[in-house]
Amino acid sequence: MAGIIDIATYVPQGRLKHAEIKELIRTGNGKGERSVMNFDEDSTTMAVEAIRYLDKSSIENAQSLWFSTTSPAYTHKSNSAAVHAACSLPFSISAYDMGQSVRSAFGAFRAASETLGICVCSDSWTGLPGSDEERFGADGSGAISFGNDGESIAVIRNWKSHVIELLERWKIPSDEVVQTWDERFIAEILTPAIRDILGEKATDPRTIVAVSSANNRVPSALSGCSKVITNHELGYFGASDLVFKLHNALMSSTAGDTILLVEVADGLELVELMVTEKIELWKAKVESKRALARKTQEVGYPDFLTWRGRLDRQLPRRPDPQAPAGPPSFRNVKWKFGLSAQKCNNCGIIHTPPEHRCRGCGSIGNFSEVSLADKYGHVVTFTVDRLAFTPSPPMVIAVVDFGNGARSSFEFTDADVSEIAIGMQVEMTFRLINTASGVRNYFWKIRPVVSF
Repeated sequence: MAGIIDIATYVPQGRLKHAEIKELIRTGNGKGERSVMNFDEDSTTMAVEAIRYLDKSSIENAQSLWFSTTSPAYTHKSNSAAVHAACSLPFSISAYDMGQSVRSAFGAFRAASETLGICVCSDSWTGLPGSDEERFGADGSGAISFGNDGESIAVIRNWKSHVIELLERWKIPSDEVVQTWDERFIAEILTPAIRDILGEKATDPRTIVAVSSANNRVPSALSGCSKVITNHELGYFGASDLVFKLHNALMSSTAGDTILLVEVADGLELVELMVTEKIELWKAKVESKRALARKTQEVGYPDFLTWRGRLDRQLPRRPDPQAPAGPPSFRNVKWKFGLSAQKCNNCGIIHTPPEHRCRGCGSIGNFSEVSLADKYGHVVTFTVDRLAFTPSPPMVIAVVDFGNGARSSFEFTDADVSEIAIGMQVEMTFRLINTASGVRNYFWKIRPVVSF
């Protein structure tokens, strides 16, 4: 059977303290915090970030891409196609969007496992100002790559389903926030169903139970289970919460353990996995990546509401940004989405963006593609623009040198302006430049490389 080759999660560095919400709206106890995506992030950019954290070989061997979110950047247009392009996947690899419900995350998981592909779930989970959904929701994404069981860290053993039509959490297309029904009523219905689907295996000392649910009363159904993965300290991640639960379960497992992963949304979905001996090597890789974790950045409640479109504020009085046109975006899709430059096969100079004629030796059409998305660069010079249009001024633009003649200008993100300096090492991150006329203009930005 198929199994999990790699799994990765991405949490934006922004943090909103619950104390800020309590101070303004007088609700909650003011303890804790939630993750917040930056103003230039959305479910698409976070999905790209999660996939980029996967092992490169597992991305290259993927046979399909399945994208799940309840907060899509577009409707009537495939968001998975943008993720596909940003990850530079071959044109022949299929890419699909999975609904707009939390339950679709499990559908993406199962579809990717059956096609030996990548399941990526990304979400921004929130509610009305001061609501439990806002306080206990979180922004983040997760990706899982599947392959044959011989190379897996966990092998799929069984599936179970229990579909129930429930009015628990919903959002109509014109709404921006999730609405909820009484959690006590829902928990009374779901509790016996959860215990039934878990069965006696949940009490085995070698079994780890991981249940993803937005209902805070559901954990009461897990009494008697041997090992239970608790909710993430930052909150509930919506469609991507399933991946976070599985990631934490794998981190606490050893070879031979059984994992029962349950999605609670309009009923129940369960997958049973058996952990293999390859788990220890995978955990060692995860721990090494954690050492490079970026420092968090506190986000004020007014900024959070503004970025979510729930607080109209006077932005800088500048001309509105222009929407990117379709034809040039298509012609430059490899550069715009995949950050694919051209290297002259004759003299070795790298052109950013791609050109028809080499500026070094003058040869024409003699190029090979080179991706800069995973390359580090150095800041040659930069400018701090306090007049440019941006939801989070000031805007910092830098000229970045990648070596071999590859130089281009990029906008900084996730950076403290006071710490930016010439010579600083930077890395690339896929972000949203602006939105104009309903068109989301995606491109790559730079951020400081984490150093010890």
